[in-house]
Amino acid sequence: MKVQKQFAKHFSEKNLKQLFEDYVFYSGATGIDNLDPVTFKEQLNEQIKIISRKALSGSYQFTKYKLKLVSKGRGKAPREISIPTVRDRIALRALNDFLSERFAPSLNIELPQNVVKKVKNTLLSDKYSGYIKLDVSNFYPSIKHDEMLSRLRKRIKDENIFSIIESAISSPTMGTPTESYEISDIGVPQGLAVSNVLSSIYMINIDNNLNKIPDIIYFRYVDDILIFCDYSNAQSIADNIIARFRKIGLKIHDPKTSPDKSSINRAGTPFSYLGYHFEKNTVSARKATVEKLKNSLSAIFTAYKYSKSKSEEFLLWRLNLRITGCVFENKSKGWLFFFAEINDEKLLHELDHYVRKLIKRFKVSIKPKRFSRTFKEMSHNRYETKYIPNFNNYGATEKLALLEKYFPNDVKDKTLTQAQIDYFFHKRIGRQVKDLLEDVKDFRS
Repeated sequence: MKVQKQFAKHFSEKNLKQLFEDYVFYSGATGIDNLDPVTFKEQLNEQIKIISRKALSGSYQFTKYKLKLVSKGRGKAPREISIPTVRDRIALRALNDFLSERFAPSLNIELPQNVVKKVKNTLLSDKYSGYIKLDVSNFYPSIKHDEMLSRLRKRIKDENIFSIIESAISSPTMGTPTESYEISDIGVPQGLAVSNVLSSIYMINIDNNLNKIPDIIYFRYVDDILIFCDYSNAQSIADNIIARFRKIGLKIHDPKTSPDKSSINRAGTPFSYLGYHFEKNTVSARKATVEKLKNSLSAIFTAYKYSKSKSEEFLLWRLNLRITGCVFENKSKGWLFFFAEINDEKLLHELDHYVRKLIKRFKVSIKPKRFSRTFKEMSHNRYETKYIPNFNNYGATEKLALLEKYFPNDVKDKTLTQAQIDYFFHKRIGRQVKDLLEDVKDFRS
């Protein structure tokens, strides 16, 4: 398909409206203009026309992004996240879908769970005597715009399309609307719908070349690299990769000088990757991610303790959702879904025991679901199980019943339309799902 036709498809008014409904409307995030999605919807038709017209003419310009600092833990600099306005989020989602389709055959974009599954299979094959772990320093902020645009030009030869991409990556991220700034020619803002696909396009040449090297297995997830190889060749392979990355402006922590960030080891030496911990034949979750989950479980009980209603029914519902995860927006969400590749049964029983201790400590009479049972359902009965809630299958009656039971203030003494029921349901479940995602957020830190 011609690039202009492909671009026009993604930036048609019909598609942009659908993107707003699917990805933007239920989010409470606001950009630097502080306009929320509900208010934006009141002028949706007019705004959609503006996005489509300006994008197709090459005149669309992104507003400054709002800065959000996300903690990476004690002693670490916070991650800078860029929050776009509602209108820009629609445009960025369309741009992401266009780029993903345009570069589909060449892109190295996989879910972390799929990467871990391949790592696990490679590790258990015992084919390699060593491994290399490399960490890229300041990955997104170091991406050069000229290098990025040169890769984009190989598949996109249209200046109107280029202008919107350049605007997306060069628009500054600000703490306040009046803050002064300078346009930079380096760095891709983090947190945008296009951040991941643009970084993958930037890495196309290196990923392709390293995947062709014989006798090694190369994995990369954003800035975390893992290579299985013959241990005797590991240092020269690491030096080669570090040099390749340096050529495009990316600095890798050298294993010789930064062993806490990057390392070279013999097979059998325990290591962590993408939140998982690998030790001999055991694949488990990294200790820090287990502690984060335990803290979130404890926080649910603490919230119950200090709530006015002291509803054990609501406590049980929240706890069960945290244990089992759920299916929502056609995606599996939750801690165990993320750590589906573990084979550490002992950890699952440890988590079940921890929940029982919390029940005893807070003196409540509930019988929650279990991590061990959930894992078995996921492994052997994922698509038929009733143990893990699938909110995609909820009809109008079930949605209203859930709201009446757990969020009565949303529906009490109100005659709601189907659209209003859908909105409150999506908002409430979305809030709980966001908490589920917090349990695995920053799993690479």
